[in-house]
Parts: sequence; structure tokens; C-alpha cells
Amino acid sequence: MAMANVTLRGLLAKLTALALATAGAPALAAAARPVDPDLDTDSDLHPCTRIDAGTVPQGEAVEKLGRALAGTLTGLRPLQATQLVASWAVSPDPLRRHAVATALEWTFPLVGDELALDHLSRDTDPSIRAATARAAWARRTTCGDAGVLERLAADPDPDVRAVATAATR
Repeated sequence: MAMANVTLRGLLAKLTALALATAGAPALAAAARPVDPDLDTDSDLHPCTRIDAGTVPQGEAVEKLGRALAGTLTGLRPLQATQLVASWAVSPDPLRRHAVATALEWTFPLVGDELALDHLSRDTDPSIRAATARAAWARRTTCGDAGVLERLAADPDPDVRAVATAATR
């Protein structure tokens, strides 16, 4: 069975629509809003759907997707945001894992962020571990650190070590 594809542009549009649908709602209305059942079944958001970045360079795609994801997560209900972060953190698609690590560099409330950071800090891709080190530093005052920065400061990759070491100073 072939893995489904979604274009980067389509996914960014979906994340923008989600962010706009939840933006500006008063806290009380947001709390009363029912859980969106489509979030679970939306194929564009599904962690196994491969993202086709097209002609966009990988680094630019990660930044755009991470920024859009951060904006979306800010407006989602806590359980939905946690579900989206967790599913993307364990996704087989490295672009999703890197995007979620980049999104976590932004500060917004997220239940379970320390678990996502711990998981991403063990990724096989050094660029994802470096983004995780930046995110752990950005969230150092809001989440419990499970030793992520200290572990990454001893990472075998010199770039990851440099980011984590600079963050611990």
C-alpha cells in the first residue's frame, strides 16, 4: 500500500485554516467548542501522509511548516494540540518530525511538551536533534526538562553539540 502524499502548499493552507478557525475566539467559547472529529481523520494532518515539498528547499519547508504548525497549535484545544504534536513527533516522515521540533521553538502552552522534546532528542536525524535543542532551550522555563539539553550537549554530531552547549550557558 503506497503512502499518501500532500503538497506542502496544501498542508500550509490546512494549518492556516485551522489556526484562523480557532484564532480570536474568547477563552470561554474555545473551552465550550467541541473536539473537531475531523482532526483525527484528516489525511493532510495524518502523520503517515508524506509531504511533497515540491521545489521548496528542505530548510525553507521546515521553517514554513514549523511556523504554521506553531500558530495552529496555539489555537487548538489542549488535548488536540497534544495529539497533533505527539503524532507528528513519532511520524515516519522526517519533515513532520523536523517541523514539530521547529514549532516547539515557539512558546505556547502545551501539555506533554517535555515528552515530545525527549522523544525528538533521540531522533536519528541530527538536524531534528538540533531543532529539539533550540526548542528545549526556548521551553526551559515552562516544561520539565528530562535532561534533553545535557544529553544533546554530549551528542555525537558536532552541530547538535554546539547548539545544546550554547543553550546551556
